[in-house]
Amino acid sequence: MKVNRDLLFDSLRGIAIIAVIATHSIYLGGSPDSPGFLYYRQLLNFAAPAFFFMSGYWASKKQIESFKDYKGFLKRRFFRIGTPYLFWSLILLSYSAIKKADFDGFEIAFKLLTGGACIGYYFIIAISQLYIMTPLLQYINKRLKWYGFAFVFVFNLAILFILYLSRSFTATSIRTIFVPFYSWIIYYETGLFIGVYYKNISVSPRIRTGILLAILGSWLASNFEASILLSKYGRPLFAASVVKYSSFVYSALVILGFLFWKDYFRHFSRLLSSIGHYSLGIYLIHAIILGRFAVVFQKVDFISSFQPVYQLILVAATTAASLVFIIAARKLLPESFCVRVLGF
Repeated sequence: MKVNRDLLFDSLRGIAIIAVIATHSIYLGGSPDSPGFLYYRQLLNFAAPAFFFMSGYWASKKQIESFKDYKGFLKRRFFRIGTPYLFWSLILLSYSAIKKADFDGFEIAFKLLTGGACIGYYFIIAISQLYIMTPLLQYINKRLKWYGFAFVFVFNLAILFILYLSRSFTATSIRTIFVPFYSWIIYYETGLFIGVYYKNISVSPRIRTGILLAILGSWLASNFEASILLSKYGRPLFAASVVKYSSFVYSALVILGFLFWKDYFRHFSRLLSSIGHYSLGIYLIHAIILGRFAVVFQKVDFISSFQPVYQLILVAATTAASLVFIIAARKLLPESFCVRVLGF
């Protein structure tokens, strides 16, 4: 049963990491503020929340009952993600410094601390902060149960409201200043909570159908909210962001949809599970590959002139190349180096 469960979650990881690549590809050759891209972006907004949820779900399997347990938990988690993060960040920051012929130690340190070396690297910093908070969240869940979950939920709603204000009335969002663990804490908390109290979720076919309709409705609502925000404030990144109420609901429903329909993921291909299995490695290197492919494909008129085809080819090529690179590295290099240093 454990193997099946791991493979099922690997399928979700595979879908989520492809959505991450697709999200980043929008900004390479497309028009992020156009209606079509805005609606497409809303469809992909579940990706980061899904990864936070899964991280919390598997963290719930680790009982932290002493300081020794806590140190062991953090050590395993930080070595798993921290060393690869530093390795690839330093490579990217060094390349940028050499290219600009400008070495700024303060800037490099700041980017390392905030995930600024590469697009999407904020996730490592945010999830590290949530790992540190795990004993507190586990204690809340154990002592208060649903009341504790409700407290974290209300806290996250309040944070979203503050973010709305910061993005609406100031030139700089506070999310660009502070690493945003507080934007995602409810997804991690949901994983912790479900991992303990709802290990096996069984629902009727009617509820499964209902969750699909709810997902569709929340996606339409997020499109509507995004259009309103774009027209009112003229900020595409604000409108497209997952950190808004409608996308908050959409992402939560997609995660529930996976839990309700997860047994049907058994029919997915082994390829999708393999992509999910190496999702950390793909996450760390995909932006490098994505940028190179974008430059090439933009020069091919019959691809770049039709954006849906361009986006599809760009995402597929980046995913395939990332997977091939990881498999090749694992065959050519020691496994311990690949896992501990490269993140594969």
